Amino acid sequence: MICNKLQLCVNSQLYEKTPPECTNHNKSFCIESSDKRPSVKCVEKKKKYILENTMRNHIISYKMDGGIIAVDKYVPEGTNKCDYLYVINNSESIAILTELKGVNVSKALKQISDTLFLFKDFFKKFSHVYGRAIVTSSTPDLKAGPEYVNLVKLIRNTYHGNVKISKQQFSEKDIELSKD
Repeated sequence: MICNKLQLCVNSQLYEKTPPECTNHNKSFCIESSDKRPSVKCVEKKKKYILENTMRNHIISYKMDGGIIAVDKYVPEGTNKCDYLYVINNSESIAILTELKGVNVSKALKQISDTLFLFKDFFKKFSHVYGRAIVTSSTPDLKAGPEYVNLVKLIRNTYHGNVKISKQQFSEKDIELSKD
């Protein structure tokens, strides 16, 4: 199942409207948090991404893998999808795609790229989209690899964002997202 009501869900969360009937009939699989907490984090097998909400904006944390995109008869096993999506409501709409990965950094980048493709109409409505890959191993020099180069070009040129890869744990402030 690939949720076809993501934009409606975002709008209902941000503007406190009645949410649409959930495609997967259980929003608890999709929405990790939706509020103005000082930091939002996602954790998986010793990998962690923390977004510090210094501006106290409303941030929605969505579970993409197993929530917004779940394997079923329409979505085959092995479909590339990132782990989390953060939607930040401020003067400019911002999205952050996050993948928490073991050692296969190129696969993490492909998962972010394929998620962008699956929801391209949704992401085109954002002022900025950022990609974050947090890995357990040391990050190899990927700047010449096609997965990295293609994703950086796509995010920079189409979505006015950037891509960052970090080892084990990555913490950043919302006001520093655009810094390379």
